Amino acid sequence: MGFHAFRRFRKTWLRGKRVQEDINNFWMGHAPETMSETYSRLDLELDLRLAEAESMGVGFTVPPVQLLQVAPKFRKNRMSNWFCKSSRIR
Repeated sequence: MGFHAFRRFRKTWLRGKRVQEDINNFWMGHAPETMSETYSRLDLELDLRLAEAESMGVGFTVPPVQLLQVAPKFRKNRMSNWFCKSSRIR
């Protein structure tokens, strides 16, 4: 699923769950269009947004993530080695 399709799905899901329109627009990243939306200041209402998010869910099943027991090894490439040598103060 692409980013645009996910945004459309998310907007539809939020409307179907009857999420407050100000919160819906805030989560979608839309700028306030009316003075009422500007005055609502939902960016400061973290507890309200968290409660709303908890009550309505995500709309799909999030697959479990398998955590690695050991971090993968990091290999320096030639460019990073060159950069480290060239940035030394002489």
